[in-house]
Amino acid sequence: MDLQTTLFVLDAVLFLGTAYAWFQFYKVWHNKCDTCSVDLHMSPFRSKCFVGAIFFTLAFALALYATALI
Repeated sequence: MDLQTTLFVLDAVLFLGTAYAWFQFYKVWHNKCDTCSVDLHMSPFRSKCFVGAIFFTLAFALALYATALI
């Protein structure tokens, strides 16, 4: 497996992870998430889902940058 194929697979996996993470944050934002430990009075920006969405977005951006370099 060459570098370009590996980066393409990485981009695809991180894209799916980013989409899923933002979907989970959307559910927290609309108080429809039953898997998080977010209290109704707590800010959704302090949730694990928001932190995960930011992490996946940054990782996806870095992977796209790495793909653009080759």
